[in-house]
Amino acid sequence: MLAGLALAVLAGAPRPAAADLPSEKVEFMMYGRMGIAWAPSGQVVAGKYLNLGDRKAIGGRLEEGDYLQPGLRYHLKKAASESDTSVDLVTDFEIFSLNGAIVSDLANGDISDIKIMPLQAYVQAKNVLTEGLSLWIGSNLYRKSDIHICDYFYFNSLPGQGVGLLYKGLDAAVLTQTGSSGFFATDLNAGLPAPATPAIVQRQRTMFIAQYSIPFGAGTTYVQGLGEVHLVPKSRNDDRSAPIHVNPPDHGAVAGVKLHLDLGDGNFSDASVRYGNRIANGAESGGSTYNTFGEPGLDGTYRGAYGLEVVEHFLWNVDKLVSINGYGTLHFSRGSTSYAPVDPEPADALAPGAVPNNRFDYSFGARPTFYVSDQFHLITEATFQTRKDEDRATGTAVKLSVAPTVVPTGERSAWARPEMRLIYTLALYNQAAVDQRMSPYLQTIGTSKVAHFLGARTEWWF
Repeated sequence: MLAGLALAVLAGAPRPAAADLPSEKVEFMMYGRMGIAWAPSGQVVAGKYLNLGDRKAIGGRLEEGDYLQPGLRYHLKKAASESDTSVDLVTDFEIFSLNGAIVSDLANGDISDIKIMPLQAYVQAKNVLTEGLSLWIGSNLYRKSDIHICDYFYFNSLPGQGVGLLYKGLDAAVLTQTGSSGFFATDLNAGLPAPATPAIVQRQRTMFIAQYSIPFGAGTTYVQGLGEVHLVPKSRNDDRSAPIHVNPPDHGAVAGVKLHLDLGDGNFSDASVRYGNRIANGAESGGSTYNTFGEPGLDGTYRGAYGLEVVEHFLWNVDKLVSINGYGTLHFSRGSTSYAPVDPEPADALAPGAVPNNRFDYSFGARPTFYVSDQFHLITEATFQTRKDEDRATGTAVKLSVAPTVVPTGERSAWARPEMRLIYTLALYNQAAVDQRMSPYLQTIGTSKVAHFLGARTEWWF
């Protein structure tokens, strides 16, 4: 399907453009994973994470579903030297299934479930105006820190559309975001006589981002600071005015610091802490700061809201015998301190899946990879995680995985790809996690303290 789309684009292009595609001008990039999965009761479980939460950031990712991310980097101008100007056009798409089933329409049977979405498209110019300065404009996967075994981009995960620059240790950007939530799209007709035309006002969040890295010590060791300011203005409407609490302006700020230690031989340790307030309080189970958490207060703003994220991520290679990739995460999020439900109910009466006004979760885990031979690796993984919503009982889960893996390239590395895995995962939940259906898996399968996942999957990148 992707090849057909590419051929159609080339066929419809002007003849000079279609002919001028020399191989040295184009780089093809791709991340992907495909496979199959089973559950004892027969429901579709591919992509139904066993982790406690709608997000997957507080646990492993071995039960994830199919996903394809093809991309192109077109060199509009290639640099002749390190100080020369280069200009690139970068585009990426993502292909996935809405129902968590199999991406292939041959196996899925309903192509309407399969989505192809633009992910990023931007132009970047390096060594422009002055040596060392890079500029970019467009839609950018603006993120750099991740725990791969959790598929968790943390600290500075801000995919968005905007403009940015990089100069020596400085990385700065202005990003924009629109949304369909009540805070960003307001019906100014609420409670008023119906006008001749609708008066829906969609507002835009503007984010000012600045990061600065200071190298020190051996290797790539550095300390990095992060600052963000988020602004949402009050919308104007000449004909109708919303009540003060319906369409208020709001703002938020973020501060963070990250320490990266290069320990040599591929070993490293990353430790970070990030705090955001008001509309920049996104931190729930690893959310970006613009994923505003919780409910607004009586005045319609997120006064008093905040979010905290703490992460430790490390890799330890023991000769060429085993690699241990481990992590610990902690998140606390709360909405406005003046939020008051219209019909307050006891905390235990919250419906499963309801968004609370505060949430706490933490997890820790490790993935040891044993190099049995060059082409056969044994992946194991253990995770403990806990989550607490409001004053409800605390849910916990223990996940244990084993995945015999074939690595055709013969590379003894935690980053060797492609990998071809046979996966078995056992999850053990406490009663609170079961009662509250805390994981997508429990929401699919039903009440059970024990979960089983069996699958086969390949993952690649280049």
